[in-house]
Amino acid sequence: MNDKNALNDLVRQNAITWLLRQRDEDMTDQDWADFTTWLEQDPLHVTYYDEAVEADADLAILGAKIAETRPDHGDDDSDDSVVSIPVAANSNQPWWIGFGALAAMLLAAVVFWPNSGAPEFANLQTGLGEIREVTINSSVSLTMNGNSELSVNEKDATVRMVRGEATYRVDSDEPGALRVEIEELVLVDYGTVFNVIRGEGTMRMAVVEGAVMINPEGQRILISAGNEIELQLDDMSFSQRTIDGDSVLAWQDRRLVFEDRSVASVIADIERNFATHISVSNAIEQQRVTGAVSLANEEAIVIGDVAAVLGGTAQKDAQGWSISD
Repeated sequence: MNDKNALNDLVRQNAITWLLRQRDEDMTDQDWADFTTWLEQDPLHVTYYDEAVEADADLAILGAKIAETRPDHGDDDSDDSVVSIPVAANSNQPWWIGFGALAAMLLAAVVFWPNSGAPEFANLQTGLGEIREVTINSSVSLTMNGNSELSVNEKDATVRMVRGEATYRVDSDEPGALRVEIEELVLVDYGTVFNVIRGEGTMRMAVVEGAVMINPEGQRILISAGNEIELQLDDMSFSQRTIDGDSVLAWQDRRLVFEDRSVASVIADIERNFATHISVSNAIEQQRVTGAVSLANEEAIVIGDVAAVLGGTAQKDAQGWSISD
């Protein structure tokens, strides 16, 4: 890339950033003054800003293209099989469509991988019950849950999740400050706080602030704050639900909070924190769970409490634990 093209890409990114900031409706008087100054600095700034506005306006075509890339859920009309995308209060169109268009333009200009040599990753692991804070750079940090493993490339702010759970915090005005990889799955942030759990063949992500784009060069699924997605890694099928951000991050205070959770999801969270196996009877497996448990208690107490909530009893066996009615 020559210097002229690099400059043009930078101006284009700045134009999109200004438009996104205006969409957030939190621009101060000084921000508007700075924006006006930026426009007046160079006619090229006006040109690229106008292009960003035009791209954002063409929502219908871009929305149809994104919808075509979504996984096919068949004829299932249940809430768990269809993603409910939030709609802005002052618009009849999903706000994420316009964001997706702008993010796609910006991501096209971001170089994630250096050309010289393969990126270097450092392996990080946590033990049972261990919570670890990691700073990648001045804009990106993360918190690892116990029994988790990540590979981190600080230079490119890229994280490969091997197993476990982590909360990512990104303080940046531009998309792409952090890239999270889970096998062939890629997560790209936009000024975001989000929690990711890598399970056996699954990925569960809850967005607390901002938004996260899944596979920006493929399905381009955008998840906004207040939503959680559970995705199967083999076929990219997924379901989505709304969440409470404080509940999602409660594990950092050694608590697990469940809101209308499937038993399978509850058991998976407990297994990860105690590194044990828990089997449940078929009747109990069909239930939904709402409640909280303290991870500060011993394993037997936590599993016993969960069994009681499910109307069953817990017993220790050779494989771990079993809960039956």
